[in-house]
Amino acid sequence: MLKKIGFPLVILFSITGIILSYMYDQQQIAEIADEATSSIPVEETKPSEEIEDESVVDETVSLGWLGSHIDNDPSLSQKVVFVGSSSFTSTESDHGWPNLVMEETAHAIDTTTIDYEVLTYSGETVSSSLIADTARDITAADPTVLIIESFSLNDNQYYLPFTEQESFDNLSLFLTHMESELPDTEIIVVPSNPFPNALHYLERKNVLDEQASTLPGTYVDHWGAWPTGEGLESVTQNLRPNDEGHEIWSEAFLEFFIDS
Repeated sequence: MLKKIGFPLVILFSITGIILSYMYDQQQIAEIADEATSSIPVEETKPSEEIEDESVVDETVSLGWLGSHIDNDPSLSQKVVFVGSSSFTSTESDHGWPNLVMEETAHAIDTTTIDYEVLTYSGETVSSSLIADTARDITAADPTVLIIESFSLNDNQYYLPFTEQESFDNLSLFLTHMESELPDTEIIVVPSNPFPNALHYLERKNVLDEQASTLPGTYVDHWGAWPTGEGLESVTQNLRPNDEGHEIWSEAFLEFFIDS
């Protein structure tokens, strides 16, 4: 009789022990998991919008040629001086491509104040007289960046006896003089605008393209952005750019200047 009762009791106690042991183990596991979770440090993350805004500002300042120039000395006050012929002013308004460039630049790089000035000499050619007539004005303007037209169009229009090579040599002489007068100034050279049905003028432009690497400063050719044929006739008037022509010129230069 005792054997019959004892055997079921042993089984019951065994099952009860197993259940109690399992419950104890589960409680221990839960406590360990809670301790591990509470010990993990939680990092505070900044809103994604703030991070994006900071990256946009950094990218803007470093854009293009001008951004790299500013990055070299962010504390330096910047002044851009444009020097050119009447091609710097539209035939339809007083607004020219230098103004369009600087308006766009002010929007793109708003962390730095950049002054600018436009000096135009409608009847001047790239001759020794240009040095005497304009060097004093340019030096007085005290630019950190000097953007100068090649004056090829004036050479072609007013003094055709100048050969293509003479025009280039005069330009080189003028730029070398300005480099010596303003040793800390960055110089950028741009060719005069294209116009329809050009003959000798194209030869002057070819000589400039071929030898531009020997000039002081950086040569920025914008002619690839202009239309040809009848399209070129629609954006020029009396050999000079109209409002649409100045838009084309400014957009082409901005690709280099601020990578816009």
